[in-house]
Amino acid sequence: MREFSGKVAVVTGAASGIGFALAERFAQAGMKVVLAGINMDNIDKAVEALRCQGRDVLGVQTDVARPEAVDELAQRTLDAYGKVHIVCNNAGVATDNEGRQAVGEHSHPMWEETAEDWRWAFDVNLFGVVNGIRTFVPILLRQGEEAHIVNSASITGLIYARRLPIYYTTKHAVVCLTEALYFQLAQQQAPIHVSVLCPANVATRIASSARNRPGARTATMAEEFERRDQAWADATRAGALNPEAVAEAVLQGIQAEQFYILPHDAFGPGWGNNGIRTRMENILARRNP
Repeated sequence: MREFSGKVAVVTGAASGIGFALAERFAQAGMKVVLAGINMDNIDKAVEALRCQGRDVLGVQTDVARPEAVDELAQRTLDAYGKVHIVCNNAGVATDNEGRQAVGEHSHPMWEETAEDWRWAFDVNLFGVVNGIRTFVPILLRQGEEAHIVNSASITGLIYARRLPIYYTTKHAVVCLTEALYFQLAQQQAPIHVSVLCPANVATRIASSARNRPGARTATMAEEFERRDQAWADATRAGALNPEAVAEAVLQGIQAEQFYILPHDAFGPGWGNNGIRTRMENILARRNP
């Protein structure tokens, strides 16, 4: 896709971080943008920020784990703008235990994570993408116009799961799912291009994503999430990209019809190109991790 002006983009997880940066960058390129997120107060603030820039945007409360909510998101998009050309399945979470782990605090091993935590992470990180595909691909096929789907995974979907095992597992699944989508659309010669976004550390609020779980918004927990956000910012300051840089990489990836979008290059031992190469070489050589 070379031309963006006048086209329509849908971004989930758009209230902050990479999602908001994507929405803002698409709007700057002249697109009409639908911002979807589970917390309507935050979506309203994001929408207002873009409208103050003179952008044509719409906010829709959406729990991507619920197929019917994603169906409603699509309908609201079509009602407002008539078509959709870019879909970014971007919403993602880490469990509360993994949020502590991410900032170097004591956490328990994966076998002590609750079944509810496993289910919540998979519902959002994986089934949120599945729901986006099931809802939007038929619409894009019916339109018959050039379109692009971007699924947000992570560099963690390409390397060893040294930590955050639930999060890593969901992101490996998103990479595999997106590869399958790429091949199936190509087999149909559909005018729909596909990318999987795999950034490393980004200055976002992922370490406190449990704030969006039901019952997590007490005053005490709000203070904890703010503290964790700052700890994550401090821990990643040296090597993290800002969300705007990731959004620019996505825009360029869409223009180039690039499947794997990796905004980071090598990022320390085990990360980036080094981590991907090490894992692949070990697999091919039948070596243990």
